[in-house]
Amino acid sequence: MPEETNALIQKIKKAAASGATEHLVNIIKAGLATAPFCGGIASLMSDYIPSSKFQRLEQFAEKIAQDLDKLQDQVNETQLQTDEFAYIFENCFRGVADNYQREKIEAFRGILINSAIGSNLSEDEKQYFLNLVNTLSVLHVRMLKFMAKPSDYLNENNIPQEKIRGGFSDFFPIAIPGIKLEVIESAFGDLYRYGLISTDKTIFNTMTSGQGLHLLGNRVSPLGKGFIEFCTAPIK
Repeated sequence: MPEETNALIQKIKKAAASGATEHLVNIIKAGLATAPFCGGIASLMSDYIPSSKFQRLEQFAEKIAQDLDKLQDQVNETQLQTDEFAYIFENCFRGVADNYQREKIEAFRGILINSAIGSNLSEDEKQYFLNLVNTLSVLHVRMLKFMAKPSDYLNENNIPQEKIRGGFSDFFPIAIPGIKLEVIESAFGDLYRYGLISTDKTIFNTMTSGQGLHLLGNRVSPLGKGFIEFCTAPIK
């Protein structure tokens, strides 16, 4: 195994606390030794990733090891050795290398962990959602998570729930600070075109009978909810 890839595996082992986790890591390691993408991962890490990106990959690997430790009873060990998981593994690490934003990294973490413990999604659906994470901007991901899980989103971003008042044009700039309203509206329209939400951006200029979080209702589509769930690690 190339020195760079072995260094990453050793970092994962160092982060692992239990024998069960070490066993899982060994399974991943064995898969890396035979998977066709192994050379690509080694090249990715050694040829053109700056040190900051490599550090980000190391931190991500440590977090994944911790997640596997906590979820060891749910991990599908057979799944870890499939070509499907190899594809998810490679592309999640590549995604972390290419994206520094917390929301994107957390999305790749969720995809990797949910793939390791098993999912009722088909292989094509998993790959579609994985590609969607790469396609959408951080703003899109942030807005969709706010709409899908408003309480969790507000708590994670230290935004008092009582500040979410009025209509969409009033509270979205509070929930998504620092972004101009017209940009928010445009991103909102993108989410609608992707089928992730059921309301288009005209809602920002529509009079409504309610206000605040009540307006969010069930505006996230089943597709959007499935996407958010797959991109969310089942542990905190």
